[in-house]
Amino acid sequence: MKRGKVSDTILDRSVFKLLGRRGNTSKPAYGQDAAHIHSQGWDTLAAAATGSLAVYRAVNNISAAGGAADCIMNTIIIDEKSREIRLKEIIKELDRQCQVVGVGIAGGHTTVCPNVNSPVVSVTAIGHKLRTHQKAVAGQDIVMTKHIGMSGIRTVISHKRDKILNVLPEDVINKAFAADEELIIAKEAQIFIKQNIDGAMHDASEGGIFAALWDMAEYSGTGLDIDLRHISVKQEIIEICELFNINPYILDSMGCLLMTCENGCDIVNIMKQNGIEAAVIGKITDGNNRIIHNTEEDRYLGLPEQDEIYRFI
Repeated sequence: MKRGKVSDTILDRSVFKLLGRRGNTSKPAYGQDAAHIHSQGWDTLAAAATGSLAVYRAVNNISAAGGAADCIMNTIIIDEKSREIRLKEIIKELDRQCQVVGVGIAGGHTTVCPNVNSPVVSVTAIGHKLRTHQKAVAGQDIVMTKHIGMSGIRTVISHKRDKILNVLPEDVINKAFAADEELIIAKEAQIFIKQNIDGAMHDASEGGIFAALWDMAEYSGTGLDIDLRHISVKQEIIEICELFNINPYILDSMGCLLMTCENGCDIVNIMKQNGIEAAVIGKITDGNNRIIHNTEEDRYLGLPEQDEIYRFI
């Protein structure tokens, strides 16, 4: 199998079809990145993620599901060649990310395994529900916050900084490299929740904005009508993408939140009043057609592709 997220086809064939709904948990589904657990009057959300920014990814999934994260649990699998100092570095980085999002590490599991080549970190965020996770409805506007490609371009810069500096000035790197706080969607998600608006939320992450749009439509059983020109990309990110022939629309885009509502312009204005960039990028439609409009052509949105970051890691 290819590196990265498992495809929808494999998920359906080898995961979802083998699982039923038991107890008080929600059933796994496309585009649903957090589990809902109802027990003895309590509504709890749980979301898992892996990788170097796993805390942010897991906490973002809780936020997009209509909740607020309370703590995380981590699993660390270390190869036999790693020294104890490497474990300390991993824990310090996890704790640093937790400080950024305001949660603590409640526990975890750490083991040394001979079958891995480098440390593997998995994080599960646990939180409480602020509102019910809703589906998108035909006729609603689609609003996107911030810019695409922010987390992905950080990975590219980390691996190809010297090569970039051979062609582009350091100022381009500095402007393209998003601060950790820009990768968190909790603020805009809670603003949306406080408006008490009927609408869906979904955070962009691995697979980029195209994967996020597909997942949201697949979960809701709807179509899409998207104007590519309204999807915001920083000029500096475009310049680095052009240097390596990267498609920014399938590049890891943590920090972007998709929201649907009846009047997207109202949400855009509210977000901007709170210092968050946002734009209406399209509409939810009836049926299954998922169309992307560009200046020169229209195209159908296909199944999510492998994220561009796997060309660099």
